[in-house]
Amino acid sequence: MRILYAATGEIAVPLLRALAERQLVAAVLTAPDAPGKRGKTLLPSPVKKAALELGLEVYQPETLRKEAREYVRSIAPDALMSFCYGKIFGPMFLSLFPRTFNVHPSLLPKYRGCAPLYAAIRNLDRVSGITLQEIAEGVDEGRIYSTVEFSLDGTEDNLTLERRAAELAPKLVVPVVENIGEYPVRDQQGEASYTSFVKKEDGRIDFSASAASVHALIRASYPWPKACCMLDGSPFYITGVYGSAFDPVEKAEEKPGTVTAFVKGKGLKIATGDGYIYASRVLPPMKKEMDAAAYVNGSKGIIGRVLE
Repeated sequence: MRILYAATGEIAVPLLRALAERQLVAAVLTAPDAPGKRGKTLLPSPVKKAALELGLEVYQPETLRKEAREYVRSIAPDALMSFCYGKIFGPMFLSLFPRTFNVHPSLLPKYRGCAPLYAAIRNLDRVSGITLQEIAEGVDEGRIYSTVEFSLDGTEDNLTLERRAAELAPKLVVPVVENIGEYPVRDQQGEASYTSFVKKEDGRIDFSASAASVHALIRASYPWPKACCMLDGSPFYITGVYGSAFDPVEKAEEKPGTVTAFVKGKGLKIATGDGYIYASRVLPPMKKEMDAAAYVNGSKGIIGRVLE
């Protein structure tokens, strides 16, 4: 099987390497180079960087219209495989492929759309997974080849969960591609739910919510958009939290948002609507991200303050 591998994000790199090792990649379709966080220098996507290291052909169209379709015809792949690509495939483009695959980091039909990892953490799920499906015209509505599921322990943040999904993707996908006749597609079963793009404001902390909910928001929002509250009218980010969201919590008596203490080995003890969370890492105004101990050493007046 010769696959056109359509992907952009870091999550898709291990699978690209696994497919390339088996000489299954005809070419790589990825997003055009984009400006970095600082400056105007155009930077390649993580998938492009890996593809060039592997000696693979890379194609970066702005759109998937006529020119892109002509390119696909010129290389005549047997299949299209998408994983965190970032563009919608229209019916004319999809019609060029005898077979299509999409890797989606949720147990479909749960969390269709672009932010399944954020949703799984934010909603305090105990189980997550990855699905390999056909590509359909509707968002993540295609029939399923195979899934793999795993448990969540309430400590994962978006970055660590992405890495876990990335590591598991080759184990899910490669057996299907190499033994396609043993994996007949099946319809999705159960109630569908959808996710949308995560916005900066989605990281805003409401300390009147439960400790578990605040804990989950902090983890789901890292590394972006980072969970944020206000201190003296300036944004104060909490980038790490101690323990598991599933742990029992001590009942809080103080006003939600009150920094009640610094606990060595845990962090800043902050009251929420029903208990406490421990902020292990913070990003204060005009400073770099640091652990809570370093912050307290330089900001001893934080104890007793109320984060809003």
